Amino acid sequence: MIFRTKSGKYCIDARIRKDGKIVHRRETIACSKEQAKARLEEIKAEIRAGRPLESSLKSTDISTFKELIEFYRDKSPKAPFSPEYDKKVIRLRDEFNSVSLVGFADRFEAYIKLLRNAKKSAATINRPIEIVRAAFQVAYSLGMVKGNPITKTRFPEIKEIPRDISLSLEEKNNLVETARNNPRTVHIADALNFALQVPVRKSELVNMRVKDIDLFSKCIRVHNGETKNDKGTDKPIPPDMIDFFMKRKKEGKPEDPVFCRIIKGDRKNRTGENYKVVSLGDFKRAWQTVKEDAGRPDIRFHDTRHISATDMVDAGTPERAVMDVAGWNTNMLANYYHRNNKKSLGLVQFKKSNCEPVVNTIEKQGS
Repeated sequence: MIFRTKSGKYCIDARIRKDGKIVHRRETIACSKEQAKARLEEIKAEIRAGRPLESSLKSTDISTFKELIEFYRDKSPKAPFSPEYDKKVIRLRDEFNSVSLVGFADRFEAYIKLLRNAKKSAATINRPIEIVRAAFQVAYSLGMVKGNPITKTRFPEIKEIPRDISLSLEEKNNLVETARNNPRTVHIADALNFALQVPVRKSELVNMRVKDIDLFSKCIRVHNGETKNDKGTDKPIPPDMIDFFMKRKKEGKPEDPVFCRIIKGDRKNRTGENYKVVSLGDFKRAWQTVKEDAGRPDIRFHDTRHISATDMVDAGTPERAVMDVAGWNTNMLANYYHRNNKKSLGLVQFKKSNCEPVVNTIEKQGS
């Protein structure tokens, strides 16, 4: 028997006569009527086979994916999450929202298959798997669900191959100048110049505030909770940007963003009744314009983080120092970030050989 409760959920009441006795089981879940009917047949089959309920939830606890995610955001040992990670979690919550946890693994498997067929990157496929698996694991460890259906066997992660992207000095200068010469993208020119020299995430870049500029130490502070690992760090100010940071420190208010755009008022003189400074926000469209106009549509903004870290190491900066600036706990340079090995190639020495080249030998035989 199936009936709908006042809360909008379906109550599934299964009764089966087995060995001369009536076996009764009941579940209350949030799903469609068709899903409830399918679940009723599953419960009956489980009773006949003598198996325990395979539902991954209790009838009085978490029943939808939205409830699971909200529980994860509240009870996870890593909560509160960093803004960037929380954004990914919320995106998944909105994707599946009120989908019932009964049969969720099948729905999620179809979603991952779509990502694979669309040839998305390994990271794009792995992150949702990691988040959903972690959410189920937290709920399971606290007794809110009966198991974790996102197993490593059914949902294996794809090996992530690091992107091998590099830019010459001329290409980096070209990107910055392209942004600076276009009225639609001039507002991201200084941010791009900074990102090409200092390993920084986009979220860290747009959240930098004038009050965090330290001109004496020539650095800017990124506070705890604003980095990927939630640990604060200091970003060095590149020599060619000292004047820019001095100007922002002098003209900007303490809470103003360092990298910003001016709207209304007199933009040139930064005055006027309606003068307003706003954060860059998500400058995806402006960045798309810059990289296409500069002839490098293959570059992602996150690649600037890889490139600047690599350039720092090649310039002689100790790897530990680069890791501290970037905010890495593990040696990401060794695992993910490419090196410029051309300097090493210049040091390669070959042992002299007495053997004549094959081509010369053939010519002598022919003559």
